[in-house]
Amino acid sequence: MKLTRIALTASLLAALCAGVVYAWQSQSAKPAPLAAYAPAGALLSIESPNFAALLNTWTSSPEQKRWLASGDYAGFSRSRLFDRLGQAQDEFATTAGLPPDIRFLHQIAGNDSLLAWYDIGNLEFLYITHLPPGEAAHTPLLALRANFESRQAGDTTFYVRTTTDPAHTVAFAVQGNYLLLATREDLLAGALQLMQHSGDRTLLHDSWYSGTDTDTDNRPSDLRMSLNLTAIVRSPYFRSYWVQRNITETKQYTASRSDLYRTATDLREERTLIAAQPENEPPSADLSSVLDYLPANIGVYRAQALPSVNEVLAQLDDKLITRATTTVSDTRIAPVASLSTPISGDASDLDERIDTLPATTPSHAVTLTPLRNLLTSAVPTAMLTFATATQSGSNAHSSPFLSIHTAVVLTSATAWDATALQHSLNETLLPQFSINGSSLTWTQQHNASTDWYSLSGPQHLVFAVRDKSVILCSDESTLLQLLAAYASASHTPRTASVIAGFSHTAERTPYLHLTATLGHNATPAQPGEDKPPPFFSGNIASLNDTFRDLDTETFTESTTHNHTIHQTVLYQWKH
Repeated sequence: MKLTRIALTASLLAALCAGVVYAWQSQSAKPAPLAAYAPAGALLSIESPNFAALLNTWTSSPEQKRWLASGDYAGFSRSRLFDRLGQAQDEFATTAGLPPDIRFLHQIAGNDSLLAWYDIGNLEFLYITHLPPGEAAHTPLLALRANFESRQAGDTTFYVRTTTDPAHTVAFAVQGNYLLLATREDLLAGALQLMQHSGDRTLLHDSWYSGTDTDTDNRPSDLRMSLNLTAIVRSPYFRSYWVQRNITETKQYTASRSDLYRTATDLREERTLIAAQPENEPPSADLSSVLDYLPANIGVYRAQALPSVNEVLAQLDDKLITRATTTVSDTRIAPVASLSTPISGDASDLDERIDTLPATTPSHAVTLTPLRNLLTSAVPTAMLTFATATQSGSNAHSSPFLSIHTAVVLTSATAWDATALQHSLNETLLPQFSINGSSLTWTQQHNASTDWYSLSGPQHLVFAVRDKSVILCSDESTLLQLLAAYASASHTPRTASVIAGFSHTAERTPYLHLTATLGHNATPAQPGEDKPPPFFSGNIASLNDTFRDLDTETFTESTTHNHTIHQTVLYQWKH
């Protein structure tokens, strides 16, 4: 009996150990990430753990319906880019034998999915998706395999079809529950080989791709986009079609990754950017000293740590000092050469004196010198720029025009001198006035515990000094709003290099009102007319209406301990 009990106990222990080993192996034998199956050399990749759910969310959303019915989409549908994408869609349909429309996309959308893009101009990509059991064998592409040539990659058969006018390739395969689709035969064959025998020449091992993998969130993102910016900015197609036209800024980074997280009330985007020159990373500091002046739920704002004197001067000039229209030139168009002979004078011009020098007006850069000198001695440590078009009262939109209220808040290493600031502003503003003998007078006023100064004369300006902070505003009501916000702020530290945002709910109506007023003479495009809508009162207003349910957006940028730049963009929706 004793030997029997020993044998039974040993059997139970062996079974328990086998169960533990099996459970450990099952847990550790997780499927490889799809990037391990994509050949190296991709320019960008888009990944999702549940692409089908994301696609269903978008196609059933009110934003998608408003977008397709919008004037913005109508304008886009008449663009050269839209026409180019339509041609590519037709070429794919001719080669594959079925159109790549939204119905086809739903049919091939699985759970874990990856789209790797290898060439922008030739639209070369590899798509891998994990479909529910049994669905991969019923994909509509397999029903057309008789029209394709069969190839072999290891022990897997895949199918290829190539047209010559124009040259275009479609290749697909089914590997277990995975569906693979590509526009290059070698990409599909390489992916199948990697699925059967792991290798190190993959997207997962590309240095630009692995260098952006700095995840700290335990929950996988709903959507991830990784970009090889060093290679992308060299593409002439990117330079031609990239709407932002910020190639110089983009070249500051070698790679980036964006992870999107969804909840019922917001979308959160976490970005990682790898700087080409880490020594030029933007500095971070506590921005609460300026953000505490921010009024709640209105306006567009941007707080910056340790701004340069030139950056501060540019914002002061743009928001508060210069009151004039600006000239905008299209840098894509070369200037026209003048071949005419200049005429030095005219016989009929009898009122022009030739024996005296013409009056000279100091350049704008010279007029800003007094303010530049003051800022240099103050050493700015943080800056907040703020603007809003909201008005209070029942007659908020009774006027055809709206006032845009602006403010700049600065903190510095030393305390501000109100008298010196008045003197510098006077010297900067006076050259703008053509009235001989113009003068600027400042009036000191008091509110609660703060003294503030109001400028009377041809231009209105107010400011308040609070030790190492100065608040400059376009009008008194804006200044009082900022001071009231500071009095009720929690003064919680917020360390970053940049924090920005805007209230879409508050600013949407005045924006639409203002742009409609400014563009009231613009005639909308008639049905069938190849005419783009007015940019501000047409395109932007239409996009504004598409996302009318967006409440606020905030942006935060900081430098991490491993010398990468981290950005968080939070989109909050109306409840």
